Amino acid sequence: MASRYAVLGSPIGHSLSPVLHRAAIAALGIDATYESFDVTEVAFPGFLGGLEEDFGGLSLTMPLKQAARPFLTNQCHISVLTGSVNTAVRTPEGWHGFNTDVWGATQAITRSLGSEFRHAVLLGGGATAASLVVTAHDLGVDQLDVVVRDVSRATPVIELARHLGMTVTVANFGQPLESADILMSSLPNTAELAPEHVDALDAACLFDVVYSPWPSALGREWASRSLPVANGLSMLLMQALRQARIFYGDGVDESLPDEDLVLTAMRASVGL
Repeated sequence: MASRYAVLGSPIGHSLSPVLHRAAIAALGIDATYESFDVTEVAFPGFLGGLEEDFGGLSLTMPLKQAARPFLTNQCHISVLTGSVNTAVRTPEGWHGFNTDVWGATQAITRSLGSEFRHAVLLGGGATAASLVVTAHDLGVDQLDVVVRDVSRATPVIELARHLGMTVTVANFGQPLESADILMSSLPNTAELAPEHVDALDAACLFDVVYSPWPSALGREWASRSLPVANGLSMLLMQALRQARIFYGDGVDESLPDEDLVLTAMRASVGL
């Protein structure tokens, strides 16, 4: 079995993937290493081509989730659907891409907030938003309000939601919306929301992909309303567990040996 794995992206210093995967490797008792490399979109083709044979798998973060796709020989159907990959594994035919973000978000939400929703509000229109659209569909959402600053940049996300059979409404930040079952934010931690933008949002619970710094402005607001909140750290944990199945186990849908113990070790490694 290949023994080296890594996370690639830029910037990469903040990534918790090494912490999570090293905890999984230790819990499994296997002879493997997990590293991190700062790799830009421009540098990615040369980096991938120069990887030693003992690298068996890669975690991909921004800005590589979309940029890596042309260099993969195969992709899972979720990657094709969302246009985003966050995992690549070496096979005899080349690199095979996966999207574990959708499963990670779905698991994080169902474990903390519930498993059935009909009406969701989604903030943002980028690669992470596309994964959250599929997550919303998997949770039963049939009405989706997409809130963005630039509607033209959100076209792929809007088309994806409609392709999945959802009724889609597009709104600008600050535009009043009907109360929803869940608010899902794909906004990065650098995004700034004016108080009036936050006040215009109304949902029974919040899932925010941000986890550092925490709480986010949305997290503080939903806590002040005494409403349930889940942040992106739980999504990061669960998508990494699915990656671990791909890297160190028998496949994406096969549980790891003693997976509950592995998950406990991964959870403790990031303070959950």
